[in-house]
Amino acid sequence: MQDKDSTEQIKDLQARLEHQEEINRFTLDALELAASLIDFQPRISSLESPSLILDEICNRIARLIDFQALGIYLVDEQDNDFYPAYMTPAKYNEALAQETGRLIDKGFFPWAMREKRPVILAGSCKDRNIVLHVLSTSARVRGMFVGLIGSEVHTVPDVSWGLLTIVLSSSANQLESFELYKLFRESNIHLKKIVQERTKQLEAQASYDRLTHLPNRDMIFKNLEKQIRWCLHTNDQCQAAFILVDLDMFKEVNESLGHQTGDRLLVQVGERLQELTDDCEILGRLGGDEFALVFTGNDVRKQATKRAGQMIQAMARPFELQGQSLLLDVSIGIAIFPEHGKTLGQILSRADMAMYAAKRMKTGYAVYDPKFESSGINRLNLMSELKKGLQHDQLSLYFQPKINLHTSRVCGVEALIRWHHPTRGFISPEEFIPLAEQGGLIRELTSRVIRMSMEHLQHWKAIGISIPVSINLSVRDIQDNNLPSQISSAIENHALDASCLELEITESAFMSAPQKGLRVLKNLDSLGIPMGIDDFGTGYSSIAYLRDLPVKIIKIDRSFVMDMDSNDNNRKIVKSIIDLGHNLDLQVVAEGVESRTSLDMLKELGCDMAQGYFILKPRPFDELTDWLQKKTDLQKL
Repeated sequence: MQDKDSTEQIKDLQARLEHQEEINRFTLDALELAASLIDFQPRISSLESPSLILDEICNRIARLIDFQALGIYLVDEQDNDFYPAYMTPAKYNEALAQETGRLIDKGFFPWAMREKRPVILAGSCKDRNIVLHVLSTSARVRGMFVGLIGSEVHTVPDVSWGLLTIVLSSSANQLESFELYKLFRESNIHLKKIVQERTKQLEAQASYDRLTHLPNRDMIFKNLEKQIRWCLHTNDQCQAAFILVDLDMFKEVNESLGHQTGDRLLVQVGERLQELTDDCEILGRLGGDEFALVFTGNDVRKQATKRAGQMIQAMARPFELQGQSLLLDVSIGIAIFPEHGKTLGQILSRADMAMYAAKRMKTGYAVYDPKFESSGINRLNLMSELKKGLQHDQLSLYFQPKINLHTSRVCGVEALIRWHHPTRGFISPEEFIPLAEQGGLIRELTSRVIRMSMEHLQHWKAIGISIPVSINLSVRDIQDNNLPSQISSAIENHALDASCLELEITESAFMSAPQKGLRVLKNLDSLGIPMGIDDFGTGYSSIAYLRDLPVKIIKIDRSFVMDMDSNDNNRKIVKSIIDLGHNLDLQVVAEGVESRTSLDMLKELGCDMAQGYFILKPRPFDELTDWLQKKTDLQKL
């Protein structure tokens, strides 16, 4: 046992001795390296040939660190480009040039210039590393050192890296005093062309959108500015058109189908728009879901509106993505120089106003009009006041009853949000609901409708009125994963049954985000809440979607019902929808019933339910409650 302890002690002493020898050896190597630099500055100061100076620099560096290959790139005084001035050994020139070109492409040179220390980067091959170190003086950057080294880069002592910095700093100061750049430029024309080609590629990347390969925002704006200047210096009749194209509901496509699918959609949009573009027109992508077209002429308004119409038609064709057809709407704004503005900023902002006006009015495109200025301000003010309205309970519910056409009894009511502004009076839902969607208030608005509906249902239950309330959901609502739990909690907190509520969505709302929307709707269906499709016949959906959706009701859009007594085609459409619904075991509701003739025709066609002004206009809660207590049986209808 004692012999074993002695052996361990001897091994420990040997290990300590070897460690101390290693430290001493490292210290001696460091001193030797430092000593080798004593004559470096006088040596390169005596050299007058550029190639000799660079050769001396690289020889000294090779003694410090065992590089496989190394080179020095200098900065051209005339165009501030890096170009290769020296490489060694020759057999690694191609590999070093390729690695350096890759780093230039990726923008590592500017980063290394700021570091002012060795920067170690992974090479394109395994076990290959690239070392970058800037050559700079206190005045400016002179060049860049590039070294090729294997995995041994991790064993290079810190002192060697420090000495490398000293060598390159001294070299940069010496290069400051020589007129070498002209000589290097003349003797390295071939290598400089490589750098120039790389520069052109980088410039192209800076001017074109990487996804669609169309001119990007900067290039489009510069071109528009150039066209404006050209018009100013030619004749009074020259005009420049700027057409701004925005994809409606693109955010929902990204959220429901994923960003890769969204990118593919943008590429297809760019290709379709490019097909419409003449050689004298410039099409570009501004970023996100915005595209733009720029061109000049003597009467561009007519050409611009014609082009906008063609763009809308091109977008009307379905896009095939992930095995399904997707329809896309666009909103287009047009502004013309000098009619709508004298500066680049004015043209851009007024095209933007026109685009939002087209989106708001659902006209497809709009040419700038001064009234859009006040309209935009009014919209911002109204959005701000809507926030206050929600905070101060200015919004209330009106209800419109539905009747069962087989029994003539009231079978439900639809909740309709109304806003009575303290100074503006009644504000139409068609005006403030789009604002709520754009301003991020729609979910709060829906929560308010759900809460108020639950309170009114609770009151009706207490006085013996038992009918369901229908609530409309927006695009944002059916993408809200928290909506099912929110509704479930509201029903439970008010001691009500899930069947007391019905939810309505439009075809277009579902089609804007079908996958995510379907998940939310299925979760709502699992709660036992009946759901229906509102405005059926006006959207995009196919029979396949109608088959897969967890709906029990379809509501025929009022546009088909209101004049079905005078329009035979509308009557046929209504009959087809009723038959389709019944074949799929769905109940059918007709809205927009405004005459006895329409009501009688719906009964004859076998429609299940109806609502409209002929039955009763929307009424506030108290008035509808009195009406329900008196009119639950509507045999006279």
